[in-house]
This record gives sequence, structure tokens and C-alpha cells, in this order.
Amino acid sequence: MNFPARFALRSLAAALLLASPILAQPSTPSPTVNAAYVAKQFGASFTLDPNIPPMFGDLDGDGREDLVLVGTSSTPLLSQTEFNFRVADPYNAYFGTGDPRITSTFSLHFDGSSLCILIVFGWRQPPPGKVNPKLPFKFVLINTPFDSVRIVNFRLKKKHLQAVECIDRTSLHSLLFWDGKRWHWSAQGMEGDDTLFKMPSQN
Repeated sequence: MNFPARFALRSLAAALLLASPILAQPSTPSPTVNAAYVAKQFGASFTLDPNIPPMFGDLDGDGREDLVLVGTSSTPLLSQTEFNFRVADPYNAYFGTGDPRITSTFSLHFDGSSLCILIVFGWRQPPPGKVNPKLPFKFVLINTPFDSVRIVNFRLKKKHLQAVECIDRTSLHSLLFWDGKRWHWSAQGMEGDDTLFKMPSQN
């Protein structure tokens, strides 16, 4: 092998050696979803429901994965300022009284569990350095009656979105969905709601 060829091979080997630490750097690992994660994001008053696994979807339509959890808290408003989340009650807002300062005293879960739905937009991304209170990325949805929940696709007018489907003990199916500004609750089969959204299986 002549000198230019040997020099080129050595240069290539040196370049690969120098580049290997960069190429080997792993991406930022995703947080582990457990009780410690819930306490860190929402405060110690929230307990993760171990019977319902974490759910993932894109609820705000920005292309990033969002996290949905089921937890319990008897004082959901207590830590919202400290932990920068927003408490909302789309279920009671549907019926005309959606102020969580009032409705957080209601009890719709007859087992006394104070069930709530915890949502983190873009949960795999590093938390923002400065949180804009007008643009929250964490939410606690209270008072929605459900026995089981899941992420579903649906169509709001002409937009294809994802939402949280709730099924209660009476087998009523309802949706919790984000319109870009606030959360809404809507029940399939209720008068006027079928024209608002359609599930993918419907024409």
C-alpha cells in the first residue's frame, strides 16, 4: 500500500475514533411514570391509580406525545400554583357550572375516591424553563364520571383529533377533548352532541 493510501486510511480511522463518543451519546431518556413522577409533576396530594396504566396520545395536535394518567386527590386545587398545572371541570362546565373552585367540593364518584385525570402535554420533552400560566401544559380534570378510560381518535367538525374516552357505570360513553384553549366534555347519544363529533366508525 503506497503512502497516500495509508495516510488516508489512518486519517479516516482517526476521524471515526473522534466521532464515536458523539455518535454513542444516547438521547435524553424519558421519565419513568410512577408515583414519584406524579408527585414531582402534581404534588404529594395526588396518588397514581395502579389499576389503570399510563396512556399516550396526541391530544393537542402538535405532533408530540402526551401523557394521560388516572389518579386521586381530595385537594386538587391545593398545589396547582406551585406545580404549574391547571385544574378544570369540563363535565360540570357542560351543564353550566364549571368553576373548579366550586365544583371541586362536589362528589361524583360514589366510592369516595376523588378520581381525576392527569394530563401532561409533550411529556417526553424537558420541562420549560419558565412556565407561562396562560399556556399550561399540565392539567387535572376533575369530576368526570368513569369506570374506564382510553385514548381514541375522533373527528371534531372536519379535524381529526385524539381524545380521552370515558365509560361510566351506566355504560355512557363520553369524550374529553382539547380545543386549543380549554377542555370539553361531550357524551355520545346526548341530544345535540352527535352533530359535534363523530367517531371514526361512523359515517
